[in-house]
Amino acid sequence: MSSIGWVDFSSTDREKVSQVLAMLQEPGTLDELGIGQIRDAFADQLFPGFSTIQTRAKYFITVPRIIRDYLTLDVRIQRRTSLREYLESQENELVELLVKRHDSTERGIIGSEMVGSEQGVARKPSSVYWNGLRQFGIVNTSKSLAEFSREIGQAKSAPRTGGHEEDDPDAVTHRSVVHLDVFESDWMSDASIHLSESEARFLIDKLTHTPAIRNSVVSQFLIHDLAKELVDDGAGALTFPELVAWMKGRAEVSQPCQHTLELADEFSDAIRGAHIRFNILIARNSGNAALEAEREEIFSHWLEQARERNLFSASRVDDWLQAATAGRNRVNMNAREFLDKWHEAIYQKKPVSSLDRLVEGRAQKNKGRRSILLKNLGEAPNWQGMDSLSYRWPTVRTILKDIVQGAEC
Repeated sequence: MSSIGWVDFSSTDREKVSQVLAMLQEPGTLDELGIGQIRDAFADQLFPGFSTIQTRAKYFITVPRIIRDYLTLDVRIQRRTSLREYLESQENELVELLVKRHDSTERGIIGSEMVGSEQGVARKPSSVYWNGLRQFGIVNTSKSLAEFSREIGQAKSAPRTGGHEEDDPDAVTHRSVVHLDVFESDWMSDASIHLSESEARFLIDKLTHTPAIRNSVVSQFLIHDLAKELVDDGAGALTFPELVAWMKGRAEVSQPCQHTLELADEFSDAIRGAHIRFNILIARNSGNAALEAEREEIFSHWLEQARERNLFSASRVDDWLQAATAGRNRVNMNAREFLDKWHEAIYQKKPVSSLDRLVEGRAQKNKGRRSILLKNLGEAPNWQGMDSLSYRWPTVRTILKDIVQGAEC
């Protein structure tokens, strides 16, 4: 029997692994060629604090409210109940209240399918949104959720040395740790998945005034009052390439944001060719000649467009990786090696047989015996692996729409 595990370095590492495992259950995330790390590095630059498993903007408000509620409890209650236990209990209660308040057509209520179950919410909003809460300055900590919870517990169990909590610079209080719009002790009784105007304005303030994320896409949208136009249903849901094209005509958007967007779009288009070849190999291995011919035509079109865009100029790999990592060398060497070889093969116009050997070798090196290239998928009708990369944009658009609509209340 096989199993999955990881070296237990820290609580932060465990939370990252948990989110990766959750994302692997989402459609369209099969990473046979092992370029997910570069994709995620670009996404961290473009949309810091967001992830594909987030659903609605409201959880950027509800999670810190639950934490603040805990911090205002009597110390004797806190010593009997940890923050993690309190979060679990309150998040289970919250999902039940939200499901009762909204009809079945309302999307994005985390854990709605678990209402009535003894297990409660499997994927806690506090875990899903924690990175964003830290990056946006809503929860004042650099620690993982587990480390933060332990710190709170240790602070509350430590003996008091006298004086007032307000006079102690090390005191863990709701005022020093959690930043929100207003304090409402009974907020949960009237909870909604939609943002109030006050909540939306608060999130706008955090997203536009946090220096570390100022050049992110969402911050630039909100700083320059572009968000409403982007999320307007009448304009349709822009794909990531359409978003990049739309941004090119906006001189007010910062140059670093524009530059990263353009290089992320280039990388997505460049690596898409490798995934097309990967799907050609699947069709060939499955004996589906018609599908293989169809995908060969797609590849020919891609290759023509790539050359028109001059995607594979001499220094492009370095440009992509530098933009994705912001100068930090944290890309897996095997991924870098494959990207270099793919770039060189297209740049030097090598035959498709060389491209196929390169892609096949990378898939088998990345996945080993688990590679789907070693399996007969029959008719193989579906696309396997990544297509065009969206870098979390569909999720971000939903959350941005919540904020815009809330601010207009």
